[in-house]
Amino acid sequence: MITDDSSLFDSLNQDIWNLGFTTQTLSRLEILTRKVNDGTALFERIPQAQQSGLSKGSSVLTAAAIICRGCPPTESDVRQIYDTDDLVGDGRIQERLVEKWARINGCWFDAPELYLSSISQLQDEGTESVVYFDVNDLVVRKLISLKHYNTLRLALDRIIIHNAVFPYSALKVFGYGKNQDNRFVVMAEQPYIRGVSVSSEERCRFMHEMGFEDAGEDYGMHLNYKTEALYIGDLNDYNVIRGENGIHVIDADCRLNTTTLGCGGNFSIPQPKIDFSSPCSVISPVSEI
Repeated sequence: MITDDSSLFDSLNQDIWNLGFTTQTLSRLEILTRKVNDGTALFERIPQAQQSGLSKGSSVLTAAAIICRGCPPTESDVRQIYDTDDLVGDGRIQERLVEKWARINGCWFDAPELYLSSISQLQDEGTESVVYFDVNDLVVRKLISLKHYNTLRLALDRIIIHNAVFPYSALKVFGYGKNQDNRFVVMAEQPYIRGVSVSSEERCRFMHEMGFEDAGEDYGMHLNYKTEALYIGDLNDYNVIRGENGIHVIDADCRLNTTTLGCGGNFSIPQPKIDFSSPCSVISPVSEI
């Protein structure tokens, strides 16, 4: 039975903020991560219907999402969609906390491009991701930037929602790093799906059958869809393909459809009860493990 453990999350997030990653906070984080992924605890930031997107993305994704949950709200959290000014400030705290945790847990990569190049055969680049193809194992590995989201918290939301709505092409997060431009990246892999692009009519029918309605046009095409809680955009010819097992979305702009997004949604993100009045542990001295 799934339970709302928001008080446990609040307590953990508060201690991470004040104390950093001690033996105790790391143990509690591991326990809560496991409970979220086995379906016995509710990560209330994400709608209950999309909770599976966390476990499909691995404990590396879930732990980072829990950490980012306990960081101050930022301007990016309440901006309208496609307002892509590069924001700094409180959003960087999310990156620094996750980096500290990832280094402790062995999932931080100082040279992610070199690592992925060493285990892949082909490379391509999209607007927010660098893509590496392992044609032998039929795996696609990605360095996902925060370019369209500005904060790590929103980028993780995107992956969680994608995994829940499009499980066949779920993104499994295995690490974090900083690219050659010193920008934070999420490292993930997903199945390599061979296929062909679908028609506009097929794409619309596919999304409508999953309960989404049109959310406006881009370049004269219906590429964006919504429910009251979710927004799915950028479903262009490159991101939606027909494979052997039907239609699959391999990349999409996925967001929580809050009222501030400007897309007619009404999802309300519960606000954690965290006291941010003291300096964050990643800025002030913290106890070593």
